[in-house]
Amino acid sequence: MTASTRALADLARAGYRVLHEPSTQVEFEIHHLADRPGALVDIAARGSDRSGFAETLSSGAHGVGLVIGTRIGDSPAHPGSREHQHGAWVELEHDAGDRFGFRGSERPNLTFQHESAQTFEGVISIEDEPKRMLLRHGLAVLDTLQHIAETALQAGEAPLLTLQCPAQLPPTNSFRESGGINGRVIEPARSSSMAIRFAIALQRPSADLRLQIADRLARHCEDRGLGLWLADTRPGYRTGNWFLVLPHDRSKARGRYRREADQRRASNAAEGCLPLTLVGPAREGSMHAILSFLGQFPAIGLLGCSMTVLDELAFLHLQLSVNGASRARLAAVNSGIADLLASGAGPADVLPQVVQQLLRDHRVELPGEEHTGRLIDRAGDYQTVVGPALPVVADNVRRVPIWIGWQMRKSDAGLRTPLLALHRAVDRLGLMAADETGARSGPPNIEYLICRQLGATVLRGKGKLAVARTQVERRFKDNRRGAAQLAADLEDAWKAQLRADGDEDQFSDVSVSSREFLLGGGHPSL
Repeated sequence: MTASTRALADLARAGYRVLHEPSTQVEFEIHHLADRPGALVDIAARGSDRSGFAETLSSGAHGVGLVIGTRIGDSPAHPGSREHQHGAWVELEHDAGDRFGFRGSERPNLTFQHESAQTFEGVISIEDEPKRMLLRHGLAVLDTLQHIAETALQAGEAPLLTLQCPAQLPPTNSFRESGGINGRVIEPARSSSMAIRFAIALQRPSADLRLQIADRLARHCEDRGLGLWLADTRPGYRTGNWFLVLPHDRSKARGRYRREADQRRASNAAEGCLPLTLVGPAREGSMHAILSFLGQFPAIGLLGCSMTVLDELAFLHLQLSVNGASRARLAAVNSGIADLLASGAGPADVLPQVVQQLLRDHRVELPGEEHTGRLIDRAGDYQTVVGPALPVVADNVRRVPIWIGWQMRKSDAGLRTPLLALHRAVDRLGLMAADETGARSGPPNIEYLICRQLGATVLRGKGKLAVARTQVERRFKDNRRGAAQLAADLEDAWKAQLRADGDEDQFSDVSVSSREFLLGGGHPSL
């Protein structure tokens, strides 16, 4: 398919949506919360009298969770706001101390259509072994995200489709010592690492363009000692197959960012986090404008990031580092952002005030005119929600990934149907039970989930469950196939629950696997 044919197809999709949707207004919900198992299910299941989430993004890292869901329809006007005349508003709907729920509405950019575009996907490692999150890691994350966004814009003139950090590193054939007969066993992949996964839409794909993007990324990673993997795009290879471009150089990476942390007077451990999410019409260059604006402030680091496009709206979620996490420090940050929790003022006004609260012990220079102008031009109409500031929670439990995928007919219940059935299936297998004495475990948690609408009638989703390795080892004696067997058991239990609920006929695919590329149907990058 040529670039002009793809553009014509995307234009036809935009026209079809304008004709068939009752309104081009997109209603959304954003939840910032203390991460815990079952939080996504609780949010998706509530409000049964309302339509369920259609397109959805959920992630969790460092004890901080995010849930974003969209609904399409005639959204009510924001009471008492002038913004409702232009269709954009946001408000704080729920405050439970450690969870803020925001609701709003925005007009999407219907010309941002990339369903038929080829993608360029990769993974960059910030740290290649388990380690407590340090502020120098936050500097490395922001630096690398800036470069990815700049590469997409300048080398490819292409929009970013997804950013995710932390992310799973591509599996390797590593081993660990065992007291068994063979002496060692295959080490299962970790569900999450200090890494960034990204996807770029190529509007005019060519071998030369792919080489240019890969070269820019490789030079950045080689200079800093970071590892780089790119998606295998050969025919027949599904999403989740990777090939190594550059191995991670541990000593070089740590030395590079340790020096920068010392120069910026950043203390050692990342102890606090301030979640912030921006939402607005998806357009090229908006992510680069936001990330480069934040990059000009010293000692600002990002502990995590989730970005995607839902219903032609761009959502960028950032976990901003807070130096210190005492109750008094976090309370002071929350008090300082009290007037910024849900703002339509624009990121050029909101972000400097947020930075000021985070860097009270540092002298904060005024933002540069070039960065401010770019931010206003590319993302000046974005809305911002922020808070609450939360302590970073280190997860010292070794967890393995269990990937889930589904495809179903669109219904009013939306995401409620597959998630509730999955939750009951996990409980049926006994994985929700309390920890055994002395076991380092805990219930499985959904670390990442994405659900998109395909056409007018289909919802396709993919997610990753993080399951404690001790739970797998207690259930299965064969360490080589334990995760795969657990995935098979969970798939059978999930399908059985859908049958029991009377919802089986809504689904054309339900699959669970310990490897992403083995999900049924291929589940191309979402």
